[in-house]
Amino acid sequence: MKTDCGTRAPSIDRLVVRPKRAWQMLDCGNTRGYELVKAGELESFLDGRSRKITVKSIHGYITRKLAAGTSTKPAPQPRRRGRPPKASANEERR
Repeated sequence: MKTDCGTRAPSIDRLVVRPKRAWQMLDCGNTRGYELVKAGELESFLDGRSRKITVKSIHGYITRKLAAGTSTKPAPQPRRRGRPPKASANEERR
């Protein structure tokens, strides 16, 4: 016989999440996530030794980024491959 121990009711929305879940929601890693917390972009607090991040601040961060129309990463620069071209024989004589 199966029981539903440990499952949450689908109608209950979370108010706070742990950092790992927040980073999944934002599709970022630990470094970027904690940079956002340190910069004040995300609201967090300690519950004992466990850090919690408010879901409201995650939604607010996404809303601000969409309103600004910018991505979190700068536009990539074109890659330069290989060695720079050698100076031609005519340029060396000058």
